[in-house]
Amino acid sequence: MLKKTILMFILTASQAFAQQAADSKADQRGSDKLDIKKLEQKYWAAKDDDFSVVQNRRYVKAERFYLTGAAGIPFNDPYSTGTIASGSLGYFFNERWGLEASYNSASMKDNDAVGQFVDTYGVIPDHNIFKSSYFLSGIWVPFYAKMSVVDKAIIYFDMGISVGAGTLDYEITQKEGNVSKNTFAYKLGVFQQIFFSEHFAIRADLVNTWSTQDKMKFYAPGTTPIPGGPAVTGQRDLGSETINDTSLMIGITYWH
Repeated sequence: MLKKTILMFILTASQAFAQQAADSKADQRGSDKLDIKKLEQKYWAAKDDDFSVVQNRRYVKAERFYLTGAAGIPFNDPYSTGTIASGSLGYFFNERWGLEASYNSASMKDNDAVGQFVDTYGVIPDHNIFKSSYFLSGIWVPFYAKMSVVDKAIIYFDMGISVGAGTLDYEITQKEGNVSKNTFAYKLGVFQQIFFSEHFAIRADLVNTWSTQDKMKFYAPGTTPIPGGPAVTGQRDLGSETINDTSLMIGITYWH
């Protein structure tokens, strides 16, 4: 009788242990299933009936000042070539919106098109030369992302738009000496910056500016640009024209 009792106890305990192990495996398999509710709570924030992505940012911009130094080239000026240096100081109120003050200074010279014009016609074409500009711009950053580079590193970057207004300095070329002028201008820029630490980022800007500039003839009326040739006629003042300048700038940004 004692042996039967002991045997029954062992069988009952074995069955209970086996059932507990099976339940544990089932629970583990259940925990591996995708929990949509948990994903929504972790990565999405509800706003009424809409949803917005919640993404942890390693490098934040909110309530921070920054200083950018950059250099670049103009690439749509029909008469000039050279380099542009710029400096910008800005502040972000949050991760989306910021304010920036910028200064640009150009070192320009006549390009090959002017040389070809002189070789063909023997005279210098009427044109203006960009010198410098000041802008105050509002900044909006709608894109923030990160990407893997050959599975070795993660790059954090964002892309934004800047819209601003300011003043632009230029020179009207004239044979007797260039005339300096100043005019109102506005700009539209697209930029991207790649962060490589909390305080430093590489920034690239594609900047378009528009300004209304006075135009004048290079040679004064009554003069003969080509010896023995015809004299310049008409008025020297050619009125005004809207000028679009486009430049590509690359620089380093320090975040404070």
